Amino acid sequence: MIRLGALGDIVQMTPIIRLLHEDGYEVDLNIKKYSADVLRNNLYVNNVIVHDDSIPNEKLDEHWEQLGVGYDKVVNLSESVERGLLAIKGDPAWDMSKEERHELMNVNYFDRQLEIAGFNQRGILPELYFSTMEMQWARDFRKKHKREFLVLIALSGSSLHKVYPHMEIVMRAFHEAHPDTRFITVGDVACQLLEPEAPYVIPKSDKWSIRKSMLMTKYADLVISPETGLLNASGCFDTPKIALLSHSSVENLTKHFKNCASLSADIKCYPCHKLHYSMDTCNKERSTDSPACMAKISPATVLNAMEDVYIEWRI
Repeated sequence: MIRLGALGDIVQMTPIIRLLHEDGYEVDLNIKKYSADVLRNNLYVNNVIVHDDSIPNEKLDEHWEQLGVGYDKVVNLSESVERGLLAIKGDPAWDMSKEERHELMNVNYFDRQLEIAGFNQRGILPELYFSTMEMQWARDFRKKHKREFLVLIALSGSSLHKVYPHMEIVMRAFHEAHPDTRFITVGDVACQLLEPEAPYVIPKSDKWSIRKSMLMTKYADLVISPETGLLNASGCFDTPKIALLSHSSVENLTKHFKNCASLSADIKCYPCHKLHYSMDTCNKERSTDSPACMAKISPATVLNAMEDVYIEWRI
């Protein structure tokens, strides 16, 4: 299997690894080095071949053809979502009308990858595997906050439209209403700039590994996330979750997730089904200087979704 994608892309392909194993294959993976940690403890993975980043893009097809020599089956999922279901500037789909692009690309990411791999199954949730020690660590952390409503928040994703500009307002308002709430904030080192200095915030950006953050999606009382690897990881579990959607529709990403409130902005360009690498191609909301798809999800909408989960938790 070949997948040169981000962490969420690796999570999305996990059901296929198991299905191939159950069909009798030994499954080798060609992935980026930083993605390998997501698949640790996955007994269905035979071997990881770390991708050589020095290979230029125009040589990838030739490289993969050579890499596949001797294998009974090659499943290449690279660009199955990006370019396949999310247009990049320069692609024919980029210049389509929103309606035409939606008709073409409003397909579930998980199901499309199952189709490419040759499987008829649909609606299979992602799968992550953790060691006994990792799960004990998570249970111990949970015990320290057993009387608190523990909310895990991903502060940012890999694209500029995967940051919710009102998150600090939401945290402050919800804690004022419910003082027994604690927020765990996670992300990379840059996300430390987004972490409020408040006693109700447990800042873990660049302190927890991606595996710890993904594991905590099982043990938190609520997960709030834009379209990130953490949101994909939360799809493995029944934990209540709030998805802040930007370029993807519910059909694309969260359709099969359990206990998921999918929130999106009521704007003409949503869902755009585009990969934006610059604000030059993305509609901006002036007051926050943020992509409109994030800024136009009101704090009240997020707070109401949180309140629904909190009420169930209190019961």
